[in-house]
This record gives sequence, C-alpha cells and structure tokens, in this order.
Amino acid sequence: MRQITLTPEQEQFLDKQLKTGKYNSPQEVIAKAFQLLEKQEDEIILPDYVKGTESAKALLKEKIRNYRKERENSKTKPIDPERVRLAEEFKRLCQETQALHADHPLTDEQIAAEIEAYRRGE
Repeated sequence: MRQITLTPEQEQFLDKQLKTGKYNSPQEVIAKAFQLLEKQEDEIILPDYVKGTESAKALLKEKIRNYRKERENSKTKPIDPERVRLAEEFKRLCQETQALHADHPLTDEQIAAEIEAYRRGE
C-alpha cells in the first residue's frame, strides 16, 4: 500500500468534494480522479491543423485508438524491419501529400469531386 502527501490546496479540494455528499470517503474521490485521468489519457485530441468533416475526424480518432492498442499489445514482440521500412515510406508519402496543396488546401467539395471522378475512371 502506498501513502501520499497532499498539498494544502489538494487537501482543501478533497474536503470540498466530500462536503458535496457525492462521495463517502477520500478513497472514492481519489478513485474518481484516477478514472477521469484514465479517460483523459484515452481521449484523442486532434491538432487544429487536421482538417476534414466530423465523420472523417471520428474515423481518424478510431484508427489512432486501434493503433495505440495494437502498439501496446506488440511491445513485447520484436520489431519487424519491413514494418519499419513501410512506416518510414508512409510517413514520407504523407508529408509529400500534405505539401501538394499547402498553399491552397482542397475543400471537402473538391475532394468529393476528385473521388467521384476517380470512380468514374477519369
């Protein structure tokens, strides 16, 4: 069991939380704090420069979550050199792609038109 020392401000905050009646003990307050911290660390906040529709951003966040889970599960596995090479290539391609329209970013409508033209074989 670990013992911790609270600052006077933390002590006051703990007392304030107990006085609300929502918690029956200091342990409950601290358990809630850990729960919120864990949730916050799982939350993915995209930088402002990431553009796109809300559905695209949600999909990106889900892919990041899956990637983090996969990475966590594979920490004990040896790193595959081919995966490293592919990751480097992917990073390079992303940088090239982002640089293409850095001065005049494409709108969602232009992207949709490009996709439709591609599907039509144009």
